[in-house]
Amino acid sequence: MKKNILYTFAALGFCSVLAGSCIAEDLGVGNIKQEENANSDWNKTRSVEVHFLSALNDANIGETDAIVNHINALGEDCSIGVIDRVDVSGGSNMATHISFATSRFPGYALNKVVKNGNGIATEGSLILYNHKNNAEEGFKVSNDCFIKFISIMCKSMVKENQKDILVPFATARFSSKEQINAAKSALGTVVDSRHNGVLIGTVKSNLVEDLKRVAESISNVKFSQADIAAGEYAIFMVADKSWVLRETTTNSVSGNVKDYCLAIEPGVE
Repeated sequence: MKKNILYTFAALGFCSVLAGSCIAEDLGVGNIKQEENANSDWNKTRSVEVHFLSALNDANIGETDAIVNHINALGEDCSIGVIDRVDVSGGSNMATHISFATSRFPGYALNKVVKNGNGIATEGSLILYNHKNNAEEGFKVSNDCFIKFISIMCKSMVKENQKDILVPFATARFSSKEQINAAKSALGTVVDSRHNGVLIGTVKSNLVEDLKRVAESISNVKFSQADIAAGEYAIFMVADKSWVLRETTTNSVSGNVKDYCLAIEPGVE
């Protein structure tokens, strides 16, 4: 499996923008009635968890061994893992190491490419999941901001009679007001009727209201902020109003790196 993962990662590439994402599921958003009212009780049998590992700052995340150990300890309980700010520079490729060491299939969400001495470095986030995926898409917001979209098959968070739920997952990082002001078109594509995407990412804490304003200017879209301790960045969710961010739990990984586990539910009436 590790050999296949390494080949998959090489094929994807760090700046890949692949078309043709296919949404088909055993129990996914396409089979659940989409309604605007999100006041019903929490149905955990069709909810999934997204493990978002971050230091909520502008630095490369580091703590590689601790991250690998944490993901491996989660095992099959982690259907989607996002490792925020796994940068690639020169011969250092933390993203490949983490995906290989955790036996997960990877996607790379490009933030931007920056100069690094005489070379370049890639800033981005690593997405980990448990199955092969031959299609993903990338949407440009600006020259220093992109949204990655991958449909990921997840296990529901309740183990009894556990269901497979396809999550049309996307992630991005917003670090400036200019990026947010340019984001409406790309956000609209993520949540359109073809993608039905749920975007979970980070935004500078002082720009939360700006992103909320832009996101909720799109018809039938809701912005949610994870209930976590204040940091340089906040974690958010942008999706159709039928998606609900039910709960966020925080667990320490190492140093200032934490696992923010977001429980999300689709198809809420």
